[in-house]
Amino acid sequence: MSRLGAGFAALLLTLAPAQAGPAREAIVTVQLANAVEVVDLASNTVLRRIAVDGAPAGIALSPDRKRAYVTRPEGHGLAVLDLDAGTVLTEIPLPGGPLGVAADPRGGHVYVADWYGARIFVLTEKDGVLAPDGEIAVGQSPSGIAVAPDGGRLYVANREANTVSVVDAGARREIAVIPVGHHPFGITLDAAAGRAYTANVTGDDVSVIDVAAAKEIGRVPTGRRPYVVALLNGRGFVTNQYADSVTAFDLATLKPLAEIDVGDHPEGIAADPATGRLYVADWGDNRLSVIDAASLKTVAQIATGNGPRAFGDFLR
Repeated sequence: MSRLGAGFAALLLTLAPAQAGPAREAIVTVQLANAVEVVDLASNTVLRRIAVDGAPAGIALSPDRKRAYVTRPEGHGLAVLDLDAGTVLTEIPLPGGPLGVAADPRGGHVYVADWYGARIFVLTEKDGVLAPDGEIAVGQSPSGIAVAPDGGRLYVANREANTVSVVDAGARREIAVIPVGHHPFGITLDAAAGRAYTANVTGDDVSVIDVAAAKEIGRVPTGRRPYVVALLNGRGFVTNQYADSVTAFDLATLKPLAEIDVGDHPEGIAADPATGRLYVADWGDNRLSVIDAASLKTVAQIATGNGPRAFGDFLR
């Protein structure tokens, strides 16, 4: 397959909305199997598989965690899933190469990055129906998207432009461009700390952004081909696709702490604050690796279908 996925891999990682307790499930896009799998995190087993064609890649969850928004880069569109029923509610056609996806934490809007079009598609929900509602021009090859908690700003990693676009979501226009490292892909927003982080795929580092000042303030060295950053307990965790590892670093000093061995070609990563665990999609080994954030060790593996991506917000 073309892997408007694997070649373009890790897209976004925004901070997941707070949950009442530990995450119960991981919602994993298994791209080569053309499906989304619901993984039970207590038993470490796949509960159900939902067929989604078009090489599903990016994923975001609705604020109530009942729906998943899944990009289909080879199907040219977005699938909306009812996670409790295990069904596809609708498929929304989109042109170009839909890849990164993020949902407004307040509800009402979903944003999709068009890898080929230097634009973000805006989808708006009205009377329970999500539909295309315009677009926003950004930099070349947008991939990851992060949305501020109040929904007022979008932060978009533009891979081929080596920049991050700051977008006024209400006005639907780019208001700032921040130069970062080489080929930024995944972007993670830490709104409370006023920072954002991009995984710079061919720079082998992470750019640290001061959101208020709209400028890069530091770099963190990583392993080869970093793709996505997750944050947990004062530390950052970066998947390194070509190193089969996750780099842990200190958010205060920006110093690397450890290289954690995981599976082949790790891509998506998400953190569960309630348990102190991180979940990593190992593309090449068809599994999730489970990392204990305190010991910085891999403590479990969970088998998945072929080509797990889980790029985005995937724990509930």
